Amino acid sequence: MSGRVARTNNWAAVACALLCASCTHQLQTASRAVSQPTVGAVKTRRVENAADGGEGNLELRALRKRLAAHADDLDARLALARYYTEHGWPDLGLEHYRFASARFPDSIEAAKNLAKALREMGETEQALRVVQQNLEQHAGGSWELRSLEGILEDEQGHLAEAEAAHRAAVALNPGRSALHNNLGYNLLLQGKTEGAAAEFHRALELDPHAQIARNNLGAALAAQSHSGEALSEWQHSSDAAAAHNNLAVVLMEQSRYAEARAELEAALGLRRNFAEALANLKLVAEKEGQPATVSVKRTASEKRTARKRGKGAGLAASVTAAAGGK
Repeated sequence: MSGRVARTNNWAAVACALLCASCTHQLQTASRAVSQPTVGAVKTRRVENAADGGEGNLELRALRKRLAAHADDLDARLALARYYTEHGWPDLGLEHYRFASARFPDSIEAAKNLAKALREMGETEQALRVVQQNLEQHAGGSWELRSLEGILEDEQGHLAEAEAAHRAAVALNPGRSALHNNLGYNLLLQGKTEGAAAEFHRALELDPHAQIARNNLGAALAAQSHSGEALSEWQHSSDAAAAHNNLAVVLMEQSRYAEARAELEAALGLRRNFAEALANLKLVAEKEGQPATVSVKRTASEKRTARKRGKGAGLAASVTAAAGGK
């Protein structure tokens, strides 16, 4: 994950963008980071061969045989649902998850898998109902279902309800880094940046390698105008060019266009054909009513190359942010 952010229209989108790359939930069953807003995440599945869907597949035949012998074999039912989902038949997988959840209404595992499958298909409201109905049957609660509930509430825009669910998940399992990240992400969406930063710090204390939390921490620090600290955090999980671009996105959200342009110039000085930074530069230019160009200093290596080619090594390179990213 690169931590790059291209363009966005509001802070929530920045948070979403920085977390996948920087800000996001973490699904453990659940978790989150900031990603690239200009490029939608596309999940693709591929059927390995025609036999995967028929009787020729030994794994599939074995699972069907288990269910034929024991219709109440929950593990086999869930395994069959996963098989169909992973091999390109999510609708069949969903039906098996529905069957498992209906037959075992008190099963946390069945409810969790059904809710996740519904979420993958964009049925967030249905997924949330499944989670909440199952939680009603478990007085002690489940950190996995509470975490998933929080993520689904976040995606519905019910941030206060989501915060309560994330806090409940943390209370049930305070030693899990991803849960602190998810609570921090929710607080970031609400503009509670100090509380968000505290949760991301806690997530990193529990797991120093949690790159999602580190990227999210950068977003929280940038929102508090701690630019140097934000850059430092982002550079842990991406390169310096991506870090400067991320900071530019946050500055753009704050309408600090001159500072954003300076960060984009720094990003393009490090990586001349950085598509996301070029797209952001075009957006800044539109806001400022200025040309979408920056003066990028050549590196020592580039100067040497220019001299060999007989070009003026002391001249700056002009970079234009065209629609195609050239």
